[in-house]
Amino acid sequence: MNTIKTIIVEDELNNAKLLEHFIIKYCPEIELIDSCKTKKAAVKSIRKHNPELLFLDIILENQTAFDVLNEVDFSKFNIIFITAFDEYALKAFQYNAADYLLKPIQIDELIAAVKRVQLRNEKKEFISSNQVNVLSDSLKLSPLKFITISNIDKVNFVKNEEILYCKSTGRYTEFYLTDKRKLVASKSLGEYEHQFDPKSFFRIHRSFIVNLNYITNINKKAGNYCELTNGQSLPISRRRMDSLIQFLRQM
Repeated sequence: MNTIKTIIVEDELNNAKLLEHFIIKYCPEIELIDSCKTKKAAVKSIRKHNPELLFLDIILENQTAFDVLNEVDFSKFNIIFITAFDEYALKAFQYNAADYLLKPIQIDELIAAVKRVQLRNEKKEFISSNQVNVLSDSLKLSPLKFITISNIDKVNFVKNEEILYCKSTGRYTEFYLTDKRKLVASKSLGEYEHQFDPKSFFRIHRSFIVNLNYITNINKKAGNYCELTNGQSLPISRRRMDSLIQFLRQM
């Protein structure tokens, strides 16, 4: 049986490992040749290996799948996009007949997508530049409404409005939610910073990002801190105080 040379591009390690496991167990027609976490690594690997299929995550830290595709020739392979987008954005994939897998990935959907790609590869039918351009333009209109919080146990999908604030704890990030839950992610605060809606979230301190919708007041006299609707107080660094107040005035 002819196998499909395949590269995974996914910045969430746990998601990538799970996808690799599913492919090895349920998709014998797939030959995994590489797995990449960053745009730079993905571009290098695609140019080196000339894959027939790409599993491509839409969001790669502060970049996107389309930043990768802008730098490679994708005229000779197919793409299965991996996405956590909402229903509106999924219509863009369906309208353009583009394959996608919605997080968390379901085994039956993975198998079906691979079968479709296998048929298209046999017919030498590949994704077109027009499809990619339309998808890119459509998804710009539909920003992520939730954050993927991944650790060694599971992947949680949390809506922006459910997040009160985030706290850095070294290489990990603690998410404090409106329902009083605390989730710990195996990524640093800096890796999450560019994924938040910039109109609602602000980095007030090297260790904290806060949802501005839950700030009740800012105290400049007693050490620079803000109070949240749940009564929690968070420090604001002196160098970020003026920027925060200016930002709030523009809201």
